[in-house]
Amino acid sequence: MIKAGSSFFHNGKRGIIGAVILLKGVLYAVTVSHLFQGEGDRPIIDGKKFVVTRILKDHGVVLIELPPDTPVEITEFGIPAELELAELINDTRTIRYCRVANSGASLLFLGFQCHDMPAPEDSGSPIVQGGKVIGMMSSETLDTCMGMAVSSKILCSLEV
Repeated sequence: MIKAGSSFFHNGKRGIIGAVILLKGVLYAVTVSHLFQGEGDRPIIDGKKFVVTRILKDHGVVLIELPPDTPVEITEFGIPAELELAELINDTRTIRYCRVANSGASLLFLGFQCHDMPAPEDSGSPIVQGGKVIGMMSSETLDTCMGMAVSSKILCSLEV
């Protein structure tokens, strides 16, 4: 089953699906765009090739179209609570100490413990508070132990 936190592979690198949404009756896996070169790229999820059909450059997000018969878990989104703890969760690891330092219209700013930072292959991982996805990990700065995530506000605006 494909869901938020599932891995995919593209050009020999692992990435993470941040959300699965239904947009105008079509299923999409959503992840960060910096892992792809363009529309038409073919990531492998659960051993099957899929196609990147849209790149939303303004938000650093791509949509990977999924066939209608694909077993998925649609992502439930929440609203980020500032200064509260969250978790970065994917199918290989969980970072339990992640604090939402600031929440803007399109980005979340996150604080991590310096000894437990996201790795490059955690890119796209869902950020979760109260069992709901509040964002999708985009980048981190190791020297400040901070990270940025695409906000659920952007991901929710994609849904229909």
